[in-house]
Amino acid sequence: MAKKIVIIDDEASICEVLTRALEPDGYEVKSETDALKGLELVEKEKPDCVLLDVKMPAIDGVSALVKIKEKNKDTVVIMITAYGTFENAMESINKGAYDYIAKPFDLDFIRKLVARSMATSAKK
Repeated sequence: MAKKIVIIDDEASICEVLTRALEPDGYEVKSETDALKGLELVEKEKPDCVLLDVKMPAIDGVSALVKIKEKNKDTVVIMITAYGTFENAMESINKGAYDYIAKPFDLDFIRKLVARSMATSAKK
């Protein structure tokens, strides 16, 4: 069975680019540009990994991270942002994020990071 990934980013182009990069690796990828609908999608799909934007309308990424981890502590959450600060990165990691990466990002790096995170979480 294919591993599931949910992408939550208010930029549709980021969702599309990440989907195109990850699907050829055999992942089942779904995305949402609305953070609250994204949380509903995570609840419904129970993905193995979530790629989550930090800065979004309605709810910020760190608050969304906390909600995801409350429901399923084993879900890998990778934070992505164009507005990264050291403090925000540390807060995300302390609240359970697997990693925190800045936009623009290298798609090969994202693919390797997702694969590594899946392998790491499978060992737990």
